[in-house]
Amino acid sequence: MNFKHLYGVAVVVFAFALITVEPAYAQRRDGGLLPQEKSGQVTAVGCLLRGNAVRGGKADKYVLARPRTGPVASVAEATCTAEAGADALTLDNPEKAAIKDSMLGRWVQITGKLERETDKNPDNLRELDVLSSKLVPVVVPRAAAAPSGQPTAASAAAPAAEARSAPTPALQSSTAPGTSTTPAHRSLPKTASHLPAVGLAGLLALAGGFILGAFRLRQRG
Repeated sequence: MNFKHLYGVAVVVFAFALITVEPAYAQRRDGGLLPQEKSGQVTAVGCLLRGNAVRGGKADKYVLARPRTGPVASVAEATCTAEAGADALTLDNPEKAAIKDSMLGRWVQITGKLERETDKNPDNLRELDVLSSKLVPVVVPRAAAAPSGQPTAASAAAPAAEARSAPTPALQSSTAPGTSTTPAHRSLPKTASHLPAVGLAGLLALAGGFILGAFRLRQRG
């Protein structure tokens, strides 16, 4: 094998090493709090666990698993656990903030100095030098209740639905109860006068008188 072949093999090996190492560096399990080449003070919130609860942790150390940027007033997740491959930070000098075993399995907010990371091994957990800590309360969100005395949207919609499904009532008569509305029984308006009837009776009586007189004259003649 000549020098050109050796040079080509070396280039391929070097390129393959870059391809395999760089993704491992990018997969650092630190929660993305700071770039790995930088160190600085951070406030992180996570689940306090024993170190051996996650991959790369040590049994005699505490870890802050599933770290995220703080500060926060509360968390909505009641369960504080982590899988073996979860993001985590190794806590240095936890005694500075009185971190104890009684805080294990609870959400904790920690302020400290996050050390820069140069190790390419993704299972080498980044270190957080603890300055202060406090427990974070768990507040599970609930649906907002309707103010007292005011109906909810569901209760307000129920009468409307009932009104749509109920049959339309018949139009009510404006007449008083017990009074028939049949046209044949309606009373005529009192606009007629009795004078024509009296006049007709007078004419009939007069005509009867003439007829009776004429009949008597005929009998005498």
